[in-house]
Amino acid sequence: MDERELARWLALGRMNVGASLFLFPGLASSTWVGRDSQRAGVRTIARGFGVRDGIIGYGLFRALEDGDADGVRRWLLMGAAADGADLVGTLASWRRLPPVRRILVLAGIVGFGGLGFYLSSQFA
Repeated sequence: MDERELARWLALGRMNVGASLFLFPGLASSTWVGRDSQRAGVRTIARGFGVRDGIIGYGLFRALEDGDADGVRRWLLMGAAADGADLVGTLASWRRLPPVRRILVLAGIVGFGGLGFYLSSQFA
């Protein structure tokens, strides 16, 4: 699988995560925050995160389809920056997050962000 295909899968993954957080915020965010996901405030924030990830994924997908290497690089870096912010937020709340889930989510954040950052260098 080449870098373009990896970036395409990353875009599709972001769009799916975004749609899940927006359409099913209580369910989708429970992986990250546990029982608190049923609170109205958490569902509200989850929907915002969903829109953010959906837009990043769609922008990346369109740039790939258009053959816009600079656009691909920018969308990958924006996704990596968003994942960096998620990492900071997760670490700041580490002790209050469900133990097993926080590790799974941390792995996902680092994986998505790291892959996006790596791929951005391949579209220079």
